[in-house]
Amino acid sequence: MNTMTHTPHRFWWLAWAAAFLGYPPGGALATAVIGRLDTPIEGILGGALAGALIGIAQYLALGRLLPIRLTWIAATSIGLAVGVGVGVLLFGSDTSLNTPLLRAPFAGLALGIAQWLVLRQHTRRAWLWVLAQTLLHPLAWFITAQVIGQNMEIGFVIFGASGALFYQVALGVVLGWLIRER
Repeated sequence: MNTMTHTPHRFWWLAWAAAFLGYPPGGALATAVIGRLDTPIEGILGGALAGALIGIAQYLALGRLLPIRLTWIAATSIGLAVGVGVGVLLFGSDTSLNTPLLRAPFAGLALGIAQWLVLRQHTRRAWLWVLAQTLLHPLAWFITAQVIGQNMEIGFVIFGASGALFYQVALGVVLGWLIRER
């Protein structure tokens, strides 16, 4: 565990919540490069691209709370790449609501594990981050599906802004608790 003293910025949670803005460009970049998500390889590539932009947004926000390193960006990119790729491998690329909801826990689990590798240096209970990611990822997809409806047919790599806002705020609550309980 990192014993380095770091005084968190008082309003770190606003920056963390605002990091939801990394999801739309991350998803757009993935869609621009791979098109519709159809194969595990496209899931890996799209997940890595989207994860990199999401990781940058989260990294910038986390700097207000923790002495976090750039490894957060790599962890987010790798975790989302593995999670989306495995999800497509196991459940396919169908765009009905059920398939993204079945894939989502795998993406959340892989992302949670990858980010846990970084976060565990800052809190003893970082393993709860993995659980939170695994549970919240499907909820974010469900919220997005309710907002975008038929546009789910595009075959997105990551949920949209509505799901991302929920996701970031909910993870912010978890993160705040984890850091207080260091």
